[in-house]
Amino acid sequence: MSDYYRKKIHSDDLIATFDDVLILPGFTNFSPIDVDLSSTLGKYHFKLPILSSAMDTVTEENMAINMALHGGLGVLHRNCSFERQLEMVRIVKRARSFVIDGEHVATIGPNAQISKAKFMMENYNISGILVTNEENRVCGIFTKRDIPFFEHDIKNGIVKDYMTKDVISIKPGGTREDALKILYESRKEKLPIIDEKGMLKGLITKKDLAPEFPFASKDDQGHLLCGLALSPRFPDSSQSQALLKEIDDYVDIFFIDVADFYKIDDITGTIKLMKFLESDFVLGNIGTYQAAEYLITKADFVEERFIGLKVGMGSGSICTTSLQTGVGAPTLFATAHVADAIKDYNPKLTLIADGGFKNPGDLPKAFAAGADLMMSGHLFAGTEESPGFIDTIAGRKVKVYRGMGSKEARTSGYISDRYVEGSKMLTEGVSNYVPYVGDVLGVLSTLKEGLANGMIYAGAKSIADMKKVPLGIVSVVGQRETAPHDLIGKF
Repeated sequence: MSDYYRKKIHSDDLIATFDDVLILPGFTNFSPIDVDLSSTLGKYHFKLPILSSAMDTVTEENMAINMALHGGLGVLHRNCSFERQLEMVRIVKRARSFVIDGEHVATIGPNAQISKAKFMMENYNISGILVTNEENRVCGIFTKRDIPFFEHDIKNGIVKDYMTKDVISIKPGGTREDALKILYESRKEKLPIIDEKGMLKGLITKKDLAPEFPFASKDDQGHLLCGLALSPRFPDSSQSQALLKEIDDYVDIFFIDVADFYKIDDITGTIKLMKFLESDFVLGNIGTYQAAEYLITKADFVEERFIGLKVGMGSGSICTTSLQTGVGAPTLFATAHVADAIKDYNPKLTLIADGGFKNPGDLPKAFAAGADLMMSGHLFAGTEESPGFIDTIAGRKVKVYRGMGSKEARTSGYISDRYVEGSKMLTEGVSNYVPYVGDVLGVLSTLKEGLANGMIYAGAKSIADMKKVPLGIVSVVGQRETAPHDLIGKF
């Protein structure tokens, strides 16, 4: 964004929101198919720069899986026990992978009867079983092709007499390309992962290597990326600490989840957590240049795992923080401020614009103000994949959507530290219904088209280019003019 236009929205006197601005049209010297929507968060790459919020009516395992499959990320909420969080992250991480971990590979002993192997293949709907001894060393592989023809042999035969002993395998650490090459050259469908000692470490199948979701957000092992909201408070009990350590094994990115992170207690607690855990961290929420400057230059975070800042305070459709307290930083304003601080002090950090998105056209505006990724709860709360059931009110399908500062959310006992601790009477959110909108893929497709078309009109080929386009302030009359108007009735 040019300095002239940046000064217009980056002002302490004017707290601009999405409705207050428009992107000016630019020169487009590329084809629409060349638009690149991808973005990064630390070492992680996303084909779609969209995240679903860590809210208990928005993101649990089903939403997280589907967001990652389609190129974004779903951040699991923390309004539950560590046991439930562990369950969710396990499900997400095991949902898709080109590597099946050794403990989940179907195996059978060499002295087992063929009838048992046949039953296992039929029951598990698989075409082959690895044969391992008591020490988990691979002895062979038994497939449907190895089942003898005569029923007598099936009933009385032993696996080791019919199995294939020379097992084609790959060593741990092999890439997807290595696996594809070996499977093609051997004309096999299963590729065991076996270490130098002959121990079974996992299994790769041809089916799992197929690019069913070519834009999925995955780690280097082919597992879906997993994000989880986290309190900045270090857990007191040893049991909770042990559970958090186990959760850490599955999570790629922890998102510190408080309404206002610019507090010394939250910063101190997060530093302790970053030294205790091994995953990467996104910190937030914050809303000003000063907050970002302090976090980047004065707080003693683990530098290599501090990968992003989440910005915005009081913009969500179910958030009442600004009304109840008189304090807030709308997402567009916060994005412009924090983007400048990141540019000045650490350009490697990722900026996530969080909340306040109502229309697809708000996404291009956030990126023009300096965001790298956007996050929303409102846009996804009414989807098939969000938690909760579909209700019907006045003949219209709806789903419950509630703010994490609402009375209903805060009485659970797990997020007392998300807002001001000790404040039990003052709610900072509401609970209500949103229209049911179908599956999340439909919502993502609409957002994707809105963002891509906005970039084309602005003349920006990439998210990085969007940060250079000009934004202008729109008058109240102009806001009315940019919306449908002067019509006889509603159709």
